[in-house]
Amino acid sequence: MNNLPLTSVGIVGLGAMGMPIATRLMKNGLTVYGCDLQAERRESLASAGGFSVEHPSKFPKECKIFLLLLPNPVITTEAVFGDTGLVGTLKEEDVVVSLGTIGPDAIIGLERSLRPKGVYVLDAPMGKSSKEAGEGTLSLMVSGTEEIFQSVRPLLDRIASDITFCGDVGVASTIKIVNNLVSGVILEAVAEGLVLGAKAGAPLDPMVEVLSHTGADSWHLRNTFGERVAKRNFEPGFSIDLETKDLKIGLDMASKRQVPLPIIGQAFQRYVEGQAAGLGPEDWGALVKLSEQVAGVELKK
Repeated sequence: MNNLPLTSVGIVGLGAMGMPIATRLMKNGLTVYGCDLQAERRESLASAGGFSVEHPSKFPKECKIFLLLLPNPVITTEAVFGDTGLVGTLKEEDVVVSLGTIGPDAIIGLERSLRPKGVYVLDAPMGKSSKEAGEGTLSLMVSGTEEIFQSVRPLLDRIASDITFCGDVGVASTIKIVNNLVSGVILEAVAEGLVLGAKAGAPLDPMVEVLSHTGADSWHLRNTFGERVAKRNFEPGFSIDLETKDLKIGLDMASKRQVPLPIIGQAFQRYVEGQAAGLGPEDWGALVKLSEQVAGVELKK
């Protein structure tokens, strides 16, 4: 696979992550073909210098690498195997890289279904947000055949600054789901603690400063709360809706494997509560609004 052409790429999904990645790859000299159900997104890609593809089955033959940036297993399956799905254009030795968080069971099923066609699948869920996608500084966990990973790596290096190869297909998605389960619980715990502190009269800045030098330190403390919440910036870097989806995938994984997740299960209900309150499209830091409303305080600089 050393001769895999890296001059063009097909992207399925031009949303919050797909469009910045497409733009990044175009800036790095690649020809980008993009497909999305929303015509305005395809038009935005064309305006930026890419090529709009109406359906996944209509990618041109020169595309050998396809990036899937889709939000859940159902949409991913439809995009690949539906009536106008990607399977209609895939050829032997093409490579499909799934960058979305769809869980290990879904990605393993995708790989098994495409293997008879001679199509390779890489499981490569992303870390970080749309900002880093545009900057080319994403974190990627990648699993699959290592030879295929190495052949595609020069392309992945253009969108990510931190890439970890994890082993067989499904391992990367497992790690990503574990990450999002743990991260989601930490966010809610930090929110509750800081709101209590604010109610008791402690300003946000010194709370963040002190806690960041103790065992209570976390990325969420310093970034989600110290930066975004402090400035009341809830534009979605990663939304409550997406975290709720990932928690559900994790809980389904746990149920299938008979692994109890009592604290994570409680956190899932909190995110559902956030959706019910209309906060779903906002950044997951907006979950703090639930605690703020009850306590009658607001975290801000």
